[in-house]
Amino acid sequence: MPLYSFRCEPCGSEQDRMFRFDARPSVIECADCGGSAKYVIRMSKAQSLTLVDDKERKVSGGNGLVMHRYRCNACEHDFEELIDSRVGEHFEDDQECPQCSATDSRWVPSARIDRWSERFPYYDRGLGVMLQSKAHRAEVCKQRGLTPVDGDWDLESEFRKMDDENERDERDYADYCDRLDNSPAFRNYRKARDRGMI
Repeated sequence: MPLYSFRCEPCGSEQDRMFRFDARPSVIECADCGGSAKYVIRMSKAQSLTLVDDKERKVSGGNGLVMHRYRCNACEHDFEELIDSRVGEHFEDDQECPQCSATDSRWVPSARIDRWSERFPYYDRGLGVMLQSKAHRAEVCKQRGLTPVDGDWDLESEFRKMDDENERDERDYADYCDRLDNSPAFRNYRKARDRGMI
């Protein structure tokens, strides 16, 4: 479901709420002052280059209870903690390590693929078929040239691949712009551009 932003003019607070595309209201009740918060079009904070301070980050509404993974910086122990954003907790806050009691921990991004504890048969929406067993799942993936992902997914390596791809694209674009501006092959293009024909 899409996430929409609402701003309350009397108190200045901004809130994010999820609604179906066809059910988005233009006004909601402000959670802070009870006034009317109007729908505003804006780029999401996740996409924006604007830094969000800790106070705004912790009061942003959140989704309630979410389990997050952490790694203790003192003893390198991995553990999970339930975070309740409704009471101001945030996944980037330091958590106490259950092994050594240190409060110096870091959040570990992770994605879990839950297939209902591998109870078969079940319909896999990603593959679009009813799977009968683990072997059947592996066979379907092999036929389609896919690699099954079990358990945790290494997001850091995926982000590195995306960063490398972006750097390649930026280099290719810079090279293309350089050729447009300097290569003899694009002389006619530059003349037409300078005359305002392009």
